[in-house]
Amino acid sequence: MRRRRLLKSIIAAGVAGSSNVLWAPGAMATAQNAGHNSYFSGLNEMLKREGPGHPVMLIDTARMAHNISRITQSVGDEKRYRVVVKSLPSVPLLREVMDKAGTQSLMVFHQPFLSAVAQAFPASDVLLGKPMPIRAVQSFYSELDHKKYDAEKNVQWLVDSKQRLLQYQAFARQHGLRLGINFEIDVGLHRGGLAQPEMLSECLTIITADAEHLHFTGLMGYEPQLTGLKADLSHPAVVEVLSIYRGFIDRAKLAGYDAEKLVLNGAGSHTLKIYEKDNTMNDLSAGSGVVMPTDFDTFHLADHQPALFIAAPILKRYQQNPFMEEPPPGMEQLYYIYGGYWKANMVSPQPVGEPIYQSTNQSPILASADLNLQVDDYMFFRPTQSEFVMLHFGDLLGVDNNHINHQWPVFQQTS
Repeated sequence: MRRRRLLKSIIAAGVAGSSNVLWAPGAMATAQNAGHNSYFSGLNEMLKREGPGHPVMLIDTARMAHNISRITQSVGDEKRYRVVVKSLPSVPLLREVMDKAGTQSLMVFHQPFLSAVAQAFPASDVLLGKPMPIRAVQSFYSELDHKKYDAEKNVQWLVDSKQRLLQYQAFARQHGLRLGINFEIDVGLHRGGLAQPEMLSECLTIITADAEHLHFTGLMGYEPQLTGLKADLSHPAVVEVLSIYRGFIDRAKLAGYDAEKLVLNGAGSHTLKIYEKDNTMNDLSAGSGVVMPTDFDTFHLADHQPALFIAAPILKRYQQNPFMEEPPPGMEQLYYIYGGYWKANMVSPQPVGEPIYQSTNQSPILASADLNLQVDDYMFFRPTQSEFVMLHFGDLLGVDNNHINHQWPVFQQTS
């Protein structure tokens, strides 16, 4: 009874326009159709026929292939495409993307993922996407099969300060290792990294004096502050990023390094397309643009296609709203779906909105009287991000032509 009263109060608050947990009735209007469009109808029937009967994460492999093609076209033949592992957290999924993109280059943000990559992809070269605590570095080497994976050659540890460089140097000396060092540089994000080119010169002096334990591999300058700008190479913000980046490259040249042999990394899915005609960076990263969660519906990804969906079975249907005698348009029915509270937005059916309240067990969703989905049908969501959300559904289901063709296990978040 307490929950029933709570639901009544939430719905009433939504009708009054005073709640941010319930969509406005006017936004729901009359449904455009009795359920899903042809695309989601096909996925719905497939899951009722082949699915496991619980919430799943789907990847449309044809759409994914389209997105990979767009990325590789933007990167071009003169640059290297580096696949971001955290955004595609599955060994077989990564293998699919790497094969289609023709790359062995990866960016890794999590030590357990790094250990899994070293085991699964012995030919891969890896750039760390953030500086690792020294204990994480130690954990990686304690798990590493040195005969299978050449970490000295293939791993570039990201270093953001002289202090971390000295810490890594001490570790390398203690264990008789030689670490590849890539320096994080601040190109305007102000989230750490070397702030001035002079700091790079000081660090390179340390590396040059200890070639037995350290070697310089390149630079990484991340610039998500450009996200959403309808920018090209002439935009002042882009000009500033590249000017800062070139200042660090010049310092590396002064220290005797050949820039063409360095890994000069930057970009991300949001900004990669900006650099199609630029020759400053030679190594560009992207991950989420492969599958397109909603946070990546941005200007430079307009020609990509959504390829990642959460599908949740309908558990219960009330064809008459049990909490209101005369519900306003769009609130005549109540559905309960299996699970919920994901970082995701409803994409089909439309114009159904967000759940009345968030529940990880079974989420209540109000709908128009015109909606004719039944118990055991599915509702579909687009995740807002890929990296963390993809770890919550067990095997990813690769689908094509309304058939489940792949079951891809995901990484474990912790080892």
